[in-house]
Amino acid sequence: MVIAGGSAFGWWFVPFIVGVAAGIAARYGRWPLRVALLAVTAMAVTGWGIPLWWSAWRGAAVGATARVAAALAGLPPHAAVAMAVSLLVAVIQALAGLWLGRALTPRPERG
Repeated sequence: MVIAGGSAFGWWFVPFIVGVAAGIAARYGRWPLRVALLAVTAMAVTGWGIPLWWSAWRGAAVGATARVAAALAGLPPHAAVAMAVSLLVAVIQALAGLWLGRALTPRPERG
């Protein structure tokens, strides 16, 4: 919900911040890395995917804008390509944040 709310405000950097928080939580919660990677990826995709879907459902010109953005980026001018790249950017940000959060958090002591 945090990523979706941030993207509704145009805050493109929220997946990274949520990824850092998840990395810290994963370290202290002793989550396996595999679980943390899947959770952060799912959060990023749904966090940016829901606002995109909601805008398209309400009649915004999301598809036309995505086609133009894809063409300007040198990608095939299809809305699905631009939206997939957009979701991929969110996932990369979130995974980079997860890595940073885990890297900056000390390992909990075994006991």
